[in-house]
Amino acid sequence: MEKLEIPNPFPSAGCFFVKETTSTMDEARRIAKMGFPPGSLVASDLQSAGRGRFHERSWESRPGANLLFTLCLAPGEVATPALPLRAGLALCRAVDVLAVRMGQSLSAPAMLKWPNDLLIGGKKAAGVLCEAGSDGVFVGVGLNCNQRGFPLPLEGKVTSLALEFGHDVDRWLVLEIFLTAFSLLLLEEDWKEGVNERLWMRGKKIPFLVGLPQACDLVVGRLEGIDDAGSLVIDAQGGEDPRAYPAGEIVVDVAPGPHSRPLAMPGPS
Repeated sequence: MEKLEIPNPFPSAGCFFVKETTSTMDEARRIAKMGFPPGSLVASDLQSAGRGRFHERSWESRPGANLLFTLCLAPGEVATPALPLRAGLALCRAVDVLAVRMGQSLSAPAMLKWPNDLLIGGKKAAGVLCEAGSDGVFVGVGLNCNQRGFPLPLEGKVTSLALEFGHDVDRWLVLEIFLTAFSLLLLEEDWKEGVNERLWMRGKKIPFLVGLPQACDLVVGRLEGIDDAGSLVIDAQGGEDPRAYPAGEIVVDVAPGPHSRPLAMPGPS
């Protein structure tokens, strides 16, 4: 493990790099147990067992092309509402800042697909995974930076910063900008408004599969936004009042049958 020479706004925290690992989440848990301070992170060029929000989903990335890292936070941060959404919003803001620094603009703004994906032009560019334990809270991020080709099933459904900007980007600069944005968002009082402004499909009718991973109920209604806990608020057809859903998934396609399951947007989760 070597040190990444980039600024870290978290006091006394460091940024570290391993060429290859099973998962940066595993590496982050290891350094947390070793006593590294909150805000420390581990990035890698390649994960052999990167995982997603559900066990059947994984994160696949071309070696050395993308930004793969996990940030350690203190155990008390488990009480911070909507950490995946805050991390996603920090990614959105990091992409915005990067565009300004490069003197470019995106054809479509970076948006948040609840609860943990970043989309550009409706295509998935990043995923966030948060896990908690006695040794801390861990925020895992995978952002497609310089990968330009994807497996056939993903073509047209995922994207990268290089594809959007037309040239490669400095992934370590993206990480540096993200860290600053995320550290501020942990303290920001109006974070919910920021998320709602970026919320994909807000104000539109959506199909929503309730309570994954054991979900079987499909709700269709207008996506109103999120509540103070980060739950998705939907005004369902035929419902009396909007209702908050803490778990589930916005469905891109729905498999037929009484216990419909999502054919979820493929790509890293």
